Amino acid sequence: MTNKIILPDTLLRVLRKKPGTSLRKIHAEASRRSFYRLCSGRSTLVAMVYPEPMPAEVERFCAVQKIYHDRGLRVPRIDQVLGDQVVLQEDLGDLLLQRAWRSAGSERRRRLLTGCLEILERLAAVPPTLAVTRLDGARQKWEMDFFIRHFFSRFTVRSIRPDLLRAELHRLVDRIAAENTFAHRDFHSRNLLVVKNEIAIVDFQDSLLAPRYYDLVSLAFDSYLDLGALRGRLFPNLTASGDDLNLGQLRLTALQRNIKALGTFAYQMVANNHPAYARYIPRTLRHIRGHLAVLADPKFDTLVKYFNSVLNEINPKSQAPNSK
Repeated sequence: MTNKIILPDTLLRVLRKKPGTSLRKIHAEASRRSFYRLCSGRSTLVAMVYPEPMPAEVERFCAVQKIYHDRGLRVPRIDQVLGDQVVLQEDLGDLLLQRAWRSAGSERRRRLLTGCLEILERLAAVPPTLAVTRLDGARQKWEMDFFIRHFFSRFTVRSIRPDLLRAELHRLVDRIAAENTFAHRDFHSRNLLVVKNEIAIVDFQDSLLAPRYYDLVSLAFDSYLDLGALRGRLFPNLTASGDDLNLGQLRLTALQRNIKALGTFAYQMVANNHPAYARYIPRTLRHIRGHLAVLADPKFDTLVKYFNSVLNEINPKSQAPNSK
């Protein structure tokens, strides 16, 4: 038996005013919001529906959309705001970068990465004062504790004490430079849409002030898509200059970001019954092993032992790090 869709009255009124409009649910695994495609003839819109009236969330979404739009970043145009629960937006299709990459040839992939770099540069140029929240050290440490609570508790290693693992994770956060850059917060291949010859950004409402390389590493070491040998095109200036301090910050930020992702995957798998997230764990573990190998820091010995053990258990044939 299928669950009956209960739509807000504001959206139902719009549908009644346009007889013949069809409504189709859009799959969105990890979001509390629901998404629907409204089709009327050749015209389509996407309805983003919050689970209940949430005026502050709707207001924040619209405010952040304006920040992006005003700076030439491609985001869905807002058609209408229906009360405190529904936002009707331009329909930009559903061709995720994740999917477009798989079918693209080498030249097309280079153009896609160039487009991503342009977006990253524009995001970094947004005045930090426009961010209303911060991804500070306290929040990042909470994410590391979340990882221990949900991932470590599911993938335990007998020889690893959780208190020692937590201490190293908190030490990792302490070594990441303070947040100073406007960031999307979740800049990866499932939040980027390929629309003709450009890349559009979605799921941007949680933008905040973050460590300098946060968005860059979110894509470069994406859990959903392996860029392989083209990864270095995302930070050519760093690799060319050989700036060890900046490269170290890039790897520390990426390490924290990937560990945070594992906590999210484990939570989605168990608490929200989304087993599909299991497929992204091995790649994320390989990224983590690569970061630790590059950092080569004895203060992270517990992390090295733990993640090597988990990766070997999940994927016994895993070879040398591929994220250098």
